[in-house]
Amino acid sequence: MLKDIKGQPKALRILKGTLKKDRVPSAILMSGERGIGKRLAALNYAKAINCLKPAGVDSCDECISCKKTDSGLHPDVHIIEPENDEIKIESIRKLDEILSLKPFEGRKKIVLIDDSDRMNTNAANAFLKTLEEPPDNSIIILISSGEDRLPETVRSRCVKIGFSPLPSEICKEIISGRSVIKDINLHLRLSMGRPGLAVTRNFSEDKELFLKLYKNMLSDNSKEIWSGREQMKLWLDMSLIFLRDSIVCKVTGNEADALLGESSICGSIRKAIDVYNQLEQIRNLIDFNLNKSITWNHVSGIMKSIS
Repeated sequence: MLKDIKGQPKALRILKGTLKKDRVPSAILMSGERGIGKRLAALNYAKAINCLKPAGVDSCDECISCKKTDSGLHPDVHIIEPENDEIKIESIRKLDEILSLKPFEGRKKIVLIDDSDRMNTNAANAFLKTLEEPPDNSIIILISSGEDRLPETVRSRCVKIGFSPLPSEICKEIISGRSVIKDINLHLRLSMGRPGLAVTRNFSEDKELFLKLYKNMLSDNSKEIWSGREQMKLWLDMSLIFLRDSIVCKVTGNEADALLGESSICGSIRKAIDVYNQLEQIRNLIDFNLNKSITWNHVSGIMKSIS
C-alpha cells in the first residue's frame, strides 16, 4: 500500500493528490537513487489505481485486483525491464502492443518501465512516439536511477516525481525489519539512505573487495583489474563513499568516522573533492562500455595522485 512507503512524503503527496483529484497523468517519471523505494511506490500506485475497494486514496490491499498486482498476475499491469543491461526496441514494440488493447479487468492499463534510462537510441526514439500520442486508459511509469541518460524529449513529456535517500532512522527501521545483518551499522552507513541496497548487498564483502583492489591499484606492479562492468560499478560506488569519508575525517579530525579505513589518503580537502568529481564522471559513463584496462589505468593514476 502507498501508506507503507516510508521516508518519501513529497512523492507520496503528489501521487495521492493525483488519485484524490482523479487526474492520474498518462506518463510519470519516478527518479532518484537506486534502492530508495521507487519501484515499490510505482507498484503500489498501480495497485491503488485499479483497486476494486479503494481505501480513500490508497488500495485496500485485499481485493482480487490488489492480490493479482502483488503476485505479478494482473492482466493490466506490466513491467518492462532491461535484458542484458539494455532496453531494446523490441520491448517498446511489445509496450505498444500492450497499450493498444483495452483494459481487461482494471480501470487503466499500466506499464512500469524499470531502469528506463537503459533504453538504447532506437528504443528511446520509438518510445517518444508512444509518449506523444498515449493510448486512452493507459499509464506509463518510468523508473530511473539516472534520469540524465534519458533524452530530454522523453523527460519533458512526463510528470516528474523525485525520490530522495531516506533518513538514517527510517533506513534502520526498514533494514532491521527485513533482513538479518550482522553489522547493521556498517550496512546502514554504507547504504547512504538506500535501504534497498542494504538488504540485497553484503557490504562487508564489498568493503573487503574495494580495499583489496584499491591497494593493488596503488602498487607499482598493479596487474589486477575489475572482473567485469558490475565490479567496476561497485568499486567506483565504494570509492565515492571512501572519498566522502576522507573529507569528513579531514573536517572533523576524527578518523573514527572512516567507514572503509585508510582515512588519511588525501592531503587536502580540495584535492579529494576534485578526485571525487572525476570518479563520479567516470561512474556515470560506465554504461557506455568503457574499456576495463584503460579505465583501470586511468583510475589508478587518479587514486595515486591523492595517496
